[in-house]
Amino acid sequence: MADEPKAALKKAAGVSGGKEECQVRLKGTNRDYWMRTEIGMLGGYGFQGQVTAGDSSDKKGKMGAGYNN
Repeated sequence: MADEPKAALKKAAGVSGGKEECQVRLKGTNRDYWMRTEIGMLGGYGFQGQVTAGDSSDKKGKMGAGYNN
């Protein structure tokens, strides 16, 4: 990889800031839209249970498979 793209990536990785989150609004036409998405049709909005996840990392710099409980 050329030096310029490497520098741009390094600069971008060092930027601090909050994570962008999707704000789902379940009123009016927004509700109509979100309830017709895959998660909406599966009943994900308004779900009263609990979901947990793990990354199954081996802690040696290698990515794990990941899973949901």
